[in-house]
Amino acid sequence: MNQQRRDPSSSLAGFAAPLVWALCYFGFGYLSHALNGSFVATGYLWLPAGIAVSALLLTRTVRWGPLLLGFFAAQLLLGWLEQRELWRMALLSLNEVGVTAVVVWLVRRAPFPMQGLYFLRGLLMIGVGASVVSGLTGAIWFNLAQDAPFWPTLRVWSSSDLVGILIVVPVIAGWSQFRATRSGGIARTEFILGLLAFAGVLVTSYVAFDSEIDRVVFDINFSTTYLPLFFIALVTLLWGGRGGSLSVAALALIAFIYNSLGKGPFAELVQLHSSNALLELQVYLAVAALLSLLISALKSTREEAHEAADQWKNEVELALSISGQLVFSIDPDHRTVAWNGDVQGLLGVPHDKVATLDQVLAHVHPMDQERLRQRWLDDTSDDVREAMHFRLQLPPGQVSMVTDMSRSLLDPDDKLTIVAGAWHFNAVEAGATRSEA
Repeated sequence: MNQQRRDPSSSLAGFAAPLVWALCYFGFGYLSHALNGSFVATGYLWLPAGIAVSALLLTRTVRWGPLLLGFFAAQLLLGWLEQRELWRMALLSLNEVGVTAVVVWLVRRAPFPMQGLYFLRGLLMIGVGASVVSGLTGAIWFNLAQDAPFWPTLRVWSSSDLVGILIVVPVIAGWSQFRATRSGGIARTEFILGLLAFAGVLVTSYVAFDSEIDRVVFDINFSTTYLPLFFIALVTLLWGGRGGSLSVAALALIAFIYNSLGKGPFAELVQLHSSNALLELQVYLAVAALLSLLISALKSTREEAHEAADQWKNEVELALSISGQLVFSIDPDHRTVAWNGDVQGLLGVPHDKVATLDQVLAHVHPMDQERLRQRWLDDTSDDVREAMHFRLQLPPGQVSMVTDMSRSLLDPDDKLTIVAGAWHFNAVEAGATRSEA
């Protein structure tokens, strides 16, 4: 019996991918702990939640086993570095990773495109579901085991996971689908403007969180935090979802670094005892991420609609050209004609030479001009009319027999609104002369 040999490269790839994801989970967890200060149950930001969601979304369900084991081990290692009890960290790992896997599995049972409004809807379902359920479980545990307050723990835990998901997942999901192309892509002008807008995100983030320029020059402080949101919107419009997600990640990194150093307007709220700076910053970054996601979703949806319309138009143009037909519509008020089909190939003249009713009738045989004009403009009946055959004079010195199949559309006052129809070219008779009898 012949035994199938396993491909070593596929086995290596199957081992390498979970390892890379686990290292990313550990690295982003270590970064979150560094930004949050000392480890507590309700950290400021939990970026590994975004890593876990991204990995589960981009990996086939049958390969989740090594992935989940890698996340579990990374979480235990983070707890060991923070000198936490391993059995408690094991429970925390089961809560964080297990809940995320269940929620992602439930959402992935339906089609889940990685772009557009469907991606935004799916991401919100995963983010809210995973963060709330995980936060609820963790809050109950810490309330029973350590007598920690339930609602503050739930609130900060859930918001930390949700913000981490909204910041990290769009970056990884967007760039995982990036394919370099030799032509096309972003136009040069849009790229330069997007680069300037991205620089605006960095500059305004610095002004808002570290500089005294806003206070000295404008005599304002908290209002400058709105400026990065404006530039994030510009970057998303110019560069799309990938650029927008990078802008949000840059803003989040700057904001949390300075906030961990006790700088910025959100940190000053603590000194004034006027608000919860932790929650304020989380809500601010969540709004920034949702703003970028929404603009990206609407932009990609519009681009897909335009691409579908262009493809449909090209297919119609090709079908009309092969069948020897032209489709037209006439605006009787402005006496203009809009064409679809190979006008240049069938008429021998460009579109702009047959854009008005007078220009079209000028190419019709003199004995058929008035008959065709009356058919289009004077026949105010919207009933189905019989096809009309007429002669069309085409350059250079050719006469073609054309069949007009048109119909008029009337408004409620029986006024002619539009005339639409098709021309079918039957045959071409060479020679500039033709019997007019």
